[in-house]
Amino acid sequence: METRTRASRSAGRLRRRVKVTFLGGTSFTSDIGRGGFSTERARVPVPGAPVEGFIDVAGAELRFRGRIAWARAGDLTLGLRGRMGVQFADGLPGIDLLLGVGRPRGTGPSGQTC
Repeated sequence: METRTRASRSAGRLRRRVKVTFLGGTSFTSDIGRGGFSTERARVPVPGAPVEGFIDVAGAELRFRGRIAWARAGDLTLGLRGRMGVQFADGLPGIDLLLGVGRPRGTGPSGQTC
């Protein structure tokens, strides 16, 4: 059951390193999709906690709101950051641009040719 849940959760996600700014600091995503993203931070909130911030999409900072879907604490004494998954509350306008939906094949997030 765990494998199916993990597989369905990762479907539609892309491994993208995108800057995310929270009230407590800045981090970068490990992956991102229409439903949310995962990231690493020194300290992670508890699952269910509300979260909001800004995510950089093609040079524009877009505001997001959501909740912590899951969290795994790290160990700072060993230099291990915690990981967490954020589920968007209302989606994220502009996410299709980041995911490559709706732009010609062979162009980057800003529309430039790759």
